[in-house]
Amino acid sequence: MIQPKTKLILRNEEDFFGPGTAELFRKTQEYGSIRMAAESMHMSYSKAQKLIIRAEKESEFPILIRKAGGKNGGYSELTAEGKEFLRHYYVMRKEVQAATDAIFKKHFSDNTESKII
Repeated sequence: MIQPKTKLILRNEEDFFGPGTAELFRKTQEYGSIRMAAESMHMSYSKAQKLIIRAEKESEFPILIRKAGGKNGGYSELTAEGKEFLRHYYVMRKEVQAATDAIFKKHFSDNTESKII
């Protein structure tokens, strides 16, 4: 069965926030660690850092609070602005997919689909 799939990417001067970056931030909040979030996504730590730096540069506000390791270990967590930004991204992504599904249904109903294939 044919179905549409949308990919929401935000941009300023360049693309800076999409599904992968959103997942990286979500997992960083979950684990309290950029390194653990990156590992869980099979992503290098250096790539994760580059995504974070680009997202914060283009969004023009800090998304993460980072505390370097040491005697008690380090941690990373979303700022209040970061949490709100991520929440809005996921809500918007859900709304975009719903709108896409409705448009798809309009153009590719069950009757139309069988004629295309």
